[in-house]
Amino acid sequence: MEKSPDKSVRQGYRLWIALIPLVVAGFILLFYLQDNFSETDALAFWRQRALIVGGLGAAMLAAMLYVLFVLFRSQRREQAANERLRRHRDQLKAAQRIAGLGSWEIELATMHVDGSEELFRIFEIAMPANAQASYQDVLAQVHPEDRAAVDAALNESINERHPVSVRHRLLLPDGRIKYILECCEAEFGPDGTPLRAIGTAQDITQQQQTEAQMHLLASAVQYSGEAILITDADNKIITVNPAFTSLTGYSAEEAIGRNPGFLSAGRTTREEYQWMWNDIHQHGFWQGEIWDRRKDGAVYPKWMSISLIRDDEGNVRYHVAHFTDVSSERAAEERLHHIAHHDMLTGLLNRFSLKERLDQALSVARREGTRIALMFIDLDRFKVINDTLGHHVGDLLLIEVARRLRETVRDSDVVARLGGDEFVVMLSRVEHGSTVALVAEKLVESVGRPCQINGHDLYTTPSIGIALFPTDGDDGEILMKNADAAMYHAKMEGRNNFQFFDAKMNDAALERMRIESDLRLALAREEFCLHFQPVINLSTGRVAGLEALVRWQHPEKGLLPPSRFIGVAEETGLIQPLGEWVFWAACRQMLAFTRSGLSGFRMGINISAVQMRNGNLPKLLDQAVESLGIKPADLVFEITESVAMEQPAETVRVLDILHGMGVSIAIDDFGTGYSSLSYLRMFPINNLKLDRSFVEEIGQETDGSVICDATIGLAHNLGLTVVAEGVETQVQLDYLRSRGCDLVQGYLFSRPIPANEAEAFIRARNS
Repeated sequence: MEKSPDKSVRQGYRLWIALIPLVVAGFILLFYLQDNFSETDALAFWRQRALIVGGLGAAMLAAMLYVLFVLFRSQRREQAANERLRRHRDQLKAAQRIAGLGSWEIELATMHVDGSEELFRIFEIAMPANAQASYQDVLAQVHPEDRAAVDAALNESINERHPVSVRHRLLLPDGRIKYILECCEAEFGPDGTPLRAIGTAQDITQQQQTEAQMHLLASAVQYSGEAILITDADNKIITVNPAFTSLTGYSAEEAIGRNPGFLSAGRTTREEYQWMWNDIHQHGFWQGEIWDRRKDGAVYPKWMSISLIRDDEGNVRYHVAHFTDVSSERAAEERLHHIAHHDMLTGLLNRFSLKERLDQALSVARREGTRIALMFIDLDRFKVINDTLGHHVGDLLLIEVARRLRETVRDSDVVARLGGDEFVVMLSRVEHGSTVALVAEKLVESVGRPCQINGHDLYTTPSIGIALFPTDGDDGEILMKNADAAMYHAKMEGRNNFQFFDAKMNDAALERMRIESDLRLALAREEFCLHFQPVINLSTGRVAGLEALVRWQHPEKGLLPPSRFIGVAEETGLIQPLGEWVFWAACRQMLAFTRSGLSGFRMGINISAVQMRNGNLPKLLDQAVESLGIKPADLVFEITESVAMEQPAETVRVLDILHGMGVSIAIDDFGTGYSSLSYLRMFPINNLKLDRSFVEEIGQETDGSVICDATIGLAHNLGLTVVAEGVETQVQLDYLRSRGCDLVQGYLFSRPIPANEAEAFIRARNS
């Protein structure tokens, strides 16, 4: 083990000091003995003495050199130790500076504070030369409100003999405040006397400010009147505030860990949510209105803002959403909107709203090629009632008339009050002028009924003028003017009636009314008959089926095609009994064909929208099978594309039942409606009938051929048979055959013909 420098030095000094007496004693002995020797002996003696003295000198020199060597080594070691100590002190200073942590020691006997350089920097006190300061000078830097607590903490560490920590403030001369965390403990002598206190002081101003900011933000969230929720990167709720619970009814425990989607009321579409998330990820922020559902099931609109929080690497950390219930605001807006757009007395649309609705309807009608009817209604004798019984009674009468007008027309139609006793009714998507006449007739009847108001039986009748778009005008102003002129014409004709702006339309409306009247009697008089159009198989040239088409043998007008009366029958509800008559007549005729030896073809029967909505077709088929013995496989039920899409879910249900009974299903006039291909796949159909309007365009510079190609390809891909209607030329036939069309029908082969001619046609083609 290496000796310490001090010990080596001490041993060297002891050796050197021990040699000195020996040398002195040697010299004394030599001088004392030289008197007893002869000259010869003396010379020998001196030689011996010289050798002894030389040896002693050499020993002393060696001892001195050893001492010098030991001293040199000791100095080198001391210098190395001092260097290490200096480095450690520098490292300690750097560590304290970096950590903002100063150290101190208080000699309790003198109350002098021996502090580190960092301590004086933290307290912003000039560092004394001996790095010592008075305890009171240091305490004076502490905020006056905190001095007692700091002094008490020091005394507690001494009296209680355990470490103590205390947070306090420094009040600096320029008024700045620093926050300090001090930790200390006392050291005691063997007899238990406290000797000194040692401790550290750390500047936690930044930490305190951060904590204060965090506390402020937490308080803002906690006490905010807006509901706030925060989700993680996976959009799972990690915290909510009390306002969230008050608004939604869900406690924090019920919400945390769940996706906020559980709050959705289901009114916001998937596309809207997608737009929302796109904005959030692209811009880091989104705000807008969505609908949510409370825990009690109540649905409400909320205005919500969502902010995205990312980390330093740009990764999503949190989503912060805050929202409020805007039900009251929306209700107020709706109320103001209602006041601005509705008549205050009757609740009907006002003149301003009528203009808006009319302009919108005209834009749609121009785009879709449909018609609009505008009815200008003025009450007859209203002024007499108003002047005689008072405005209050007159107002009640207007309210009752408004109610009757609203109840008479469809929900999609517009009813407005212009002022006084003038009303306007707008009918959109009008197919026939006769439809308008029917509605006008109902309005005349409804308004003309007596009204019981305040004990009075009041009678008023309407004079109605009718203008149609586009026949009577191509903008709202012209239509209003012409309808007003027609209304005055109605008054001139004796009041309590309706008049079309155009006399020809007036004649057509009257014709429609006569057809309706005759139609009601035609069923009882058995004036209807069936004609049959053959359907040809292109592969074999044989008759694959017949389509049953109704005709009306009118006693005065002769044989009428369906286009003359089917529309009236649908509007008046007569289509139901007429459709059932066609069904039974077609089944009986099919049975007659079978009994006459014809086979290998099917009977196509057209099904109306009313029959589909009624849902009694399966029952009707059961009755025919039971009473006539007809085979369901011999029948094809044909429904138009538009009828199938009116109520697609119900259509699927009914068609599934019919298909299960063995009936074939065909979609008629395909391409003229707005089919959803998803529903088309769901319908249990066998045939797809290509509308004649596309077949007519084959060979022309139009899109008809393209549509035919697409329809045939679509049908075959779905495993369906394609029937082309309206084939009238050889060019059309050759084109359809080249495209793989399966069946065709049209005037090129045969017009619709009576049963006896159809029988002969089948025998000729199928022999």
